[in-house]
Amino acid sequence: MKKDNMEELLPLIGELAEKYTGKESTSITYEKARQLMGAILYCIREYEAGLEEGLISTENRVEAKTAYLLGYKKVLEKVKEAQILYNRIIGDFNSYKNRCCYDTVAKGLPSFFLYYDPRFAPQDHLLTLDYPVLRPMDSLQGIDAIYAYVKSIGLEQTFFEKIPDEYIFHVLKVYSADYKGLLINMASIVLRNVLGCRMAGKGIHTRRYTGEEVKRLESCISQNTTEELKCYLKELIDELMDIGYGSNEELGTYLKKDVHDYAFELKQGIKNRCLDRIIAI
Repeated sequence: MKKDNMEELLPLIGELAEKYTGKESTSITYEKARQLMGAILYCIREYEAGLEEGLISTENRVEAKTAYLLGYKKVLEKVKEAQILYNRIIGDFNSYKNRCCYDTVAKGLPSFFLYYDPRFAPQDHLLTLDYPVLRPMDSLQGIDAIYAYVKSIGLEQTFFEKIPDEYIFHVLKVYSADYKGLLINMASIVLRNVLGCRMAGKGIHTRRYTGEEVKRLESCISQNTTEELKCYLKELIDELMDIGYGSNEELGTYLKKDVHDYAFELKQGIKNRCLDRIIAI
């Protein structure tokens, strides 16, 4: 929506205000008017995001009301898709006794689907989404945030499915005896340990590293620059996807979001002789 066409939004705000007040009045507070303006703009952005180029050109531009209604329809469809995905996930959902994960996913998300207001406040996703996922969420609002979050949780659960629970609990407890009460991303912790095993030439079914495995791990980290290590870790994730996850590209792309930080921390772990704080050696 171009700035010189913002006047088209004024009648829309009036119509939405009339619906909000049950047609009794179009007089609303300034704060409520800002909320309704936000709702209209959110839906128009949803419409624009659905276009092939993501922009509306002069020759095929639609009226603001049409863009709003089509965007509103897209919001409703996305809510339905998110609900279906969430229902698919929650049946076998495992929080591994982390309270933040359980409270956010098992308790919080159902409240969103119960109270989300796609007509008058689609830009508000209601929840703080305390359990951190690997995908940055700061730029997302409303159903876009929730849909991306649910997808992230689903990918993490898919990742966990192929790894023995015993191993997951082991690396989480080594990370912190109080991991159940921490705001941590568990997929990151588990992935880092799995990749550590791969670098050391070690299976995940044996807990402790042998002296030779530790040497191989340290050598791998020391002999590569941070950038080289990032590339190698991405290759290991690709191999992991091919071996255990049916070449799941979406999952692999998601897990690679942790590679930058992990490579840096591995190099620091070698430098400061504290690798055991990063990996359950």
